[in-house]
Amino acid sequence: KAFTQGLLWLNGSLYESTGLYGRSTVRELRLTDSGDTEVVRRSKLKKEDFGEGLVHWRNGELLQLLWRKGEGIRYQVQSGPDGKLKKLPERFQTPLSDGWGLAFDGKSFLLTDSGHELIFLEPETLRLEKKVDISDNGVLVEMVNELEWIGNELWGNVFGNECLARIDPASGAVTGWVLLEGIIDRRQAEAEARAAGREPPDILNGIAWDPEGQRLFVTGKLWPTLYEIEVTPAPPSLNLQRARDVCIPKTNIFRMR
Repeated sequence: KAFTQGLLWLNGSLYESTGLYGRSTVRELRLTDSGDTEVVRRSKLKKEDFGEGLVHWRNGELLQLLWRKGEGIRYQVQSGPDGKLKKLPERFQTPLSDGWGLAFDGKSFLLTDSGHELIFLEPETLRLEKKVDISDNGVLVEMVNELEWIGNELWGNVFGNECLARIDPASGAVTGWVLLEGIIDRRQAEAEARAAGREPPDILNGIAWDPEGQRLFVTGKLWPTLYEIEVTPAPPSLNLQRARDVCIPKTNIFRMR
């Protein structure tokens, strides 16, 4: 039921930023022994706010970007049954006019804003540090969406397909693609949604990395399932050019004139 826009793992919980006007939230979820997820607590946004990327910075502080705005919301969180999820009154301001993906590499915030640039902000002041183009073999990669810092790499969803880009943050170069085509059985999921009176699943969006457990989770907007995945080498039938053809958008639908 959640229109997932941001996802992260922190202290045994998943934190999820959800979108859509009038329905946006930040939620804390716990994995149950049966493999399900349960919502522990949530904080609703104002009806004029559309939630986007989410990041943990320090001392239990989360930052949430907002779509088509240069501002965002801060939260103070503590995970677990006796924890908290408190929206802080003072918003933060960025030099951007749109918010998409958000991650932290230990030194800078890394953001996307619907285009092909990876944007670095200084975390204390949110001052612009630099921008680098996200590209693969000289081809710009547009619409990199939800972001996750994994090891020394930045991973990102690409809007509109079932691909994850692995990005060298220093250069913006895509170092590899993770293809998740068919991870969700759309026909079955759509049938189940109709039967339950729910909206059908939308696109892949949501990456969370559990560094202690070395677990990687993905999901999508309005997806009924959170997947734990293992990345394996591509079979011989899948070459790099096919991955590029599948994963690199031909058009940026958010910047068409």
